Amino acid sequence: MSARSRYEVIVIGAGIVGSSVTMALAERGKRTLAIDVDLSGRLSSSEKNAGGVRATWWEAVNVTLCRASIRYYESIAREVGFRQKGYLWLYDAETWPKALAHIDLQRSLGHPIETLTAQQVHQHAPEIDRLDGIEGATFSPHDGLINPNLLKNNYRERARSKGAEFRDGVYIYAIDNRGDGVCLETWHADEPMTDAALMRMMTEDGPGEAEVGHLEKLEADAVVIAGGAWSRNVLRLLGLKDHSEPIRRQICVVDNRATNFDAYGMIVDTTGLYFHNEGSHILAGYSPPEPPGYHFNYDGEEFFLKEIWPRMYARMSCCERMRHVTGWAGLYEVSPDRSAIVGLAAPSVYEAHSFSGRGVMQSYGAGRALAGFIADGKYPAGLDASELARDRFETGRLVFEELHI
Repeated sequence: MSARSRYEVIVIGAGIVGSSVTMALAERGKRTLAIDVDLSGRLSSSEKNAGGVRATWWEAVNVTLCRASIRYYESIAREVGFRQKGYLWLYDAETWPKALAHIDLQRSLGHPIETLTAQQVHQHAPEIDRLDGIEGATFSPHDGLINPNLLKNNYRERARSKGAEFRDGVYIYAIDNRGDGVCLETWHADEPMTDAALMRMMTEDGPGEAEVGHLEKLEADAVVIAGGAWSRNVLRLLGLKDHSEPIRRQICVVDNRATNFDAYGMIVDTTGLYFHNEGSHILAGYSPPEPPGYHFNYDGEEFFLKEIWPRMYARMSCCERMRHVTGWAGLYEVSPDRSAIVGLAAPSVYEAHSFSGRGVMQSYGAGRALAGFIADGKYPAGLDASELARDRFETGRLVFEELHI
């Protein structure tokens, strides 16, 4: 029996957001296909992030989508490795008044959050013994850490159980948007691709001569662009402006035998350094200014010695002897206001991308919201994402998220 070529919705990109959208559409009875150049996600932001989940944001729509996601993660905590140990966020004299100004908003949206003095920070985490520069802190106990790969697989399994399909090795080289439906001209790989082949395909104009595959047309009533940092090519084919830029983010795995942070969730320093326990090691990240581009090179021990170790040792004397083990680099797709782009992009074309580092955190809520919008023409109660539509960049109604690391 040949594969179906006509669907109600085709989701382009099956990372964590695309898989969530596919699940939510399938649960609404929509015949849905999700396609991706690489379903395993070797270059996907879903597989290369720090695993943090928080509803501690300063924009209401970001709090709302994360709160909805966290409620789902709580219900499947064991299945997806959700460790609800909170976020401890340290602020300096400049940022502490801003944090305090948003506490009432966060609490009004159902997000529990506590304020701490510098001395209370030390009581909460005795390892933090150098308190210089800490004006105050927040602790949000419902936030935590998750395994993004397990979460993505949960979405896919639930989507398949409702009849959704996933196809691997699919590259789109032309799109005909007729207004009442969309036709995708696609190339399907016949053999597994190397990382180098994936990179060439996803950043240039097609697979080239070296890859073996076949051509196929796919049709749908509507499509969803959910390619994360790789959405640029699809937007170009549709003649839509790409407002966002791919930015490299590096994460270190370090060994520190002097202590163990397993009792805590994510800790964010006044400097923007963030870290949490990861098995027998510590996972730590920092985001210095970076030029945009599809850069995956990891700077290794040099990055650790320049950006990670000095900040950790300046805050905690127990980190004096910590050493670099390994690390990696992945991509944020950062929008101009550092909030996601979600909604109707053109007739028959929807989008959910540019999450600016919070795709995992908002994936469930954003998927439910967009699926409702596609199926019913309006967002579900309590999940209004209309502020995130792309026209905000033309009208000036930005959703600028300051609490961004």
